[in-house]
Amino acid sequence: MRALLRRSGFGLAMGAVILVWVGPFFWMVLGSFKPHESIIATELVLRFTPTWENYDAIFSRHAFWTYTANSFLVATATTVITVAASILAAYALSRYRAGGRLFEFWLMFTRMLPPATLLIPLFLIFRTLGLINTLTGLIIADASFLLSFSIWLLRGFFDEVPVGLEEAASCDGASRMQSLFYIVLPVAAPGVTATVILSLIFAWNEYLFAIVFASATASKTLPAAANDFITGYAINWGPVFASGVVIVLPVAAAALLLQRYIVRGLTLGAFK
Repeated sequence: MRALLRRSGFGLAMGAVILVWVGPFFWMVLGSFKPHESIIATELVLRFTPTWENYDAIFSRHAFWTYTANSFLVATATTVITVAASILAAYALSRYRAGGRLFEFWLMFTRMLPPATLLIPLFLIFRTLGLINTLTGLIIADASFLLSFSIWLLRGFFDEVPVGLEEAASCDGASRMQSLFYIVLPVAAPGVTATVILSLIFAWNEYLFAIVFASATASKTLPAAANDFITGYAINWGPVFASGVVIVLPVAAAALLLQRYIVRGLTLGAFK
């Protein structure tokens, strides 16, 4: 009886946690199919005729196809640049302790900085270089903020790869770069995959830099576009819900499909 009660209590606790996490997402999806009258009704409306008017509003009356393409381009380019630079930097930290402890603390410090503190310096630099309202400026801003996170993550994965493997490869004539690409990266592939997925999700969902550095229609991304339906006079909840679904659905689907790679990568080296 005690074991049954324990299992029941654990199941209820897990159900409550899942409800807290899934509930807002479910309500957002439900609201995206509600008519405007049902959304703004003073009573809770659970029975309604589903409609596509909110999705039609964001795609036919706004340039959401352009915003979607911009988000894909920014997230992909940011991930490629960040991971490519992080692999080299993390390998140097792992094997050579490049820069010493001071450089490691500096990386950690840049990660602890609130993104808002970087807005004014980056804005002044981008304005001088003519990168305001360009996808290039947004990619640079996102990559600069994600770089420290990716370096620290990959450095931990590279530390778990035995140095003896590289020493054996060097005895066969392999250079350092050959050891990195043919020995270290294949062994740490789950960790690299996890870093790629997490960087892609963070770059896709980035909001603060997007509304400051790329607010023009030609360079706007999906998170910034969803903000257009929230004004000082009213909140158009239907398009807000529909925009949220369009933003969340691709990364949620990717996370569900690739969750085993994320878990495997983040637990690399946890068990000996």
